[in-house]
Amino acid sequence: MDKPKFLIVDTNPENAQVLCQMLRDEYDIFNAASADEALRSADTLLPDLILLDGMMAGVDSCGICAALKRNAGTMDIPVIFITETADSGSELRALSAGAADFIHKPFNREMVRTRVRLQLELVLHRNSLEELNRQLELNLLDIQLTKSRLGILSTAIEQSPTSVVITGEDAVIQYVNPRFCVESGYSSAEALGQNPRMLNSGLTDPATFQDMWSYLRRGEPWTGEFINRRKTGEIYWEEAHIAPVKDAGGTTTHYVAVKLDISERKEVQRRLAYMAHHDALTNLPNRTLFFDLFAQGLALAKRNQTRLALMYIDLDRFKQINDNYGHAVGDQILLEAAARMTGCVRDSDSVGRVGGDEFLVLLLEVGTEDAALMVADKIRTTMNMPFTIAETTLSISACVGIALYPEHGSNANELARNADIAMYHGKDNGRNNVSVFTAGMIEAGSGFSIL
Repeated sequence: MDKPKFLIVDTNPENAQVLCQMLRDEYDIFNAASADEALRSADTLLPDLILLDGMMAGVDSCGICAALKRNAGTMDIPVIFITETADSGSELRALSAGAADFIHKPFNREMVRTRVRLQLELVLHRNSLEELNRQLELNLLDIQLTKSRLGILSTAIEQSPTSVVITGEDAVIQYVNPRFCVESGYSSAEALGQNPRMLNSGLTDPATFQDMWSYLRRGEPWTGEFINRRKTGEIYWEEAHIAPVKDAGGTTTHYVAVKLDISERKEVQRRLAYMAHHDALTNLPNRTLFFDLFAQGLALAKRNQTRLALMYIDLDRFKQINDNYGHAVGDQILLEAAARMTGCVRDSDSVGRVGGDEFLVLLLEVGTEDAALMVADKIRTTMNMPFTIAETTLSISACVGIALYPEHGSNANELARNADIAMYHGKDNGRNNVSVFTAGMIEAGSGFSIL
């Protein structure tokens, strides 16, 4: 079986080589180093996936993506953007141009391979859906065939890989095929004479049913999704294609529904959404999600006139451990550090990893500065406890910078900048420190903005 083909578009041969080494054992890799070469190669090779560097010097990556999407031959090829950081503005422009997903540098081998596989899975699901739509058109046509072809039609529906339900105009079930029985858990005898609402889980938005009936009562077909419940009680997603069946006079006499279990596709989409907002190693909120939570917390604090605290945390001596013991040990340190920080805060608070050995903590409804200091010192103390990794005991420490709302800023940018400045002030004073922001720290020149 031929391997899937990937086209890597990057003016930096080193980046392309790294991606090639990660993927070449499972995929055929091709490279393009310019916009013209990328468009020409994509049109010729018709790859299954395109990895496009979003930060190429002198090259409009969004323009390349938009051109691919305008070309009928390449418009359906997923394009994953390679970016340096998660920048919401840049990512929105890329999505508008047709980007399917993002991979951030530095590359994490498992993250790259996982996101690539998920995009290929989505392509397979899309192709399956197109085939399903073709089957639906054939089935709807066959239902109106002459009696001489009803035997063929009956066999086709009986053996269909999709669930088929036929009801009267009153929506009472008159026929279900074997696939319906497999997917729903109900036998044909149990389903006949019932209303399809027997599958209703109560989780489908009522507006979905209203929309469905508005189409069907106008004599038009409808396509949508239901969250249904099997006889066993298990919840599953179905994509339904429902159409009225009309007599020679145009009067609706029956409804036919062709349905596909899309639970697996929904799980893929859920995993993609999760990975887009969480750190791949620690499962903590990433920069994008954390600052969304921060914005929500700040709005709540302003409305309720309460305090909140933002902490910027940097691990001391982590690079030394990474260099001396390797990234595998470093990753275990980061996992344990994330768990310890999470254990120091309340369920209503948030801990995020924003890169490398940098973490952020958001404390909501902090009564006093001393309360924030107590949590920060608890984090600092737990970071001082030894880490035992593969029978090796290692030690690190942490610097914690604190900015309080409203004392140290009225918006997210000010508070993030000032927490960052406070953390670097602690670094400058010997590490293993907790520092609360003061205006004098700006005059000393410490820190830089993390937004």
